[in-house]
Amino acid sequence: MGGGPELIRRLGGGVRGRRRPSAVFIATLCAFVLAVLAVPVLAGASSAPSSSAAPSATPALISAPTLTATPIAVQAPVAPAGPGADIFAANCSGCHGVAGQGGVAVPSLPYPPPPLAPAGFASLVAPMVRQGGIQMPSFAQQLTDAQIQQVAQYVSQEIADPAARTANVSDGGQVFRLYCAGCHSTTGRGGAMARGRNAPDISQYPAAEALAAMILGRGNMPVFAGHALDVRQQASVGLYVDVLVHAPSPGGAGLGYLGPVPEGAVGAGALLILIFIAVWLAWKSRKAVP
Repeated sequence: MGGGPELIRRLGGGVRGRRRPSAVFIATLCAFVLAVLAVPVLAGASSAPSSSAAPSATPALISAPTLTATPIAVQAPVAPAGPGADIFAANCSGCHGVAGQGGVAVPSLPYPPPPLAPAGFASLVAPMVRQGGIQMPSFAQQLTDAQIQQVAQYVSQEIADPAARTANVSDGGQVFRLYCAGCHSTTGRGGAMARGRNAPDISQYPAAEALAAMILGRGNMPVFAGHALDVRQQASVGLYVDVLVHAPSPGGAGLGYLGPVPEGAVGAGALLILIFIAVWLAWKSRKAVP
């Protein structure tokens, strides 16, 4: 039994010798656990920029509809206000549109009112407003002469196409003889057509009525505007028709401006009469005096 204490001391020392490795092991285990727990935290931190990038992309998607909605705010240019603009808005825009674009459906009219793009001269607009046309009523009772001139200036300067203001009578005469004289005659007083039909006398209407006829077409008349004639050519024809309506007379009677054939026939008859008078006056002196 004497070896008992020695044995116990050795065993105790062995036990004490084993506790040191267990502490190291525990420390290593704790470090491993901390490392494992730190991995998700680092992963969350690395994913934070991607999550913050998503909200930055969201406003771009939200702002896109506002960009596509901006064309709604685009409007036609507004003409400067003035007495002519007020008169037009009160009396003309109901048929011709607020910008003179025409095409407004009017139940009482067989044709839609024409656009005012070729009305580039106040001298064409004013008579139409004063007298009226086939579809358009006369405003002579509603508007004074000054008001008619104001609205005519407004239409020709602010609503009509700028190209229409470059028209001239010479070009209008060429276009008229090419496209219109075959039916309406060279003087615009109308003419016979096939199947017992007749082209109307355009001198009975204001010259601007010719513009409406070219734009809309009437009866057997085809539509020339936008197909054969542009805005400038239409305005030129209107100016030429205005000359035909108020044809200057170099002297003598106009004989209804029926054209060169009737005028030539009357001239030939007058010449024969003059020849007969001259022969009759000289008949008595046909013998020589001795």
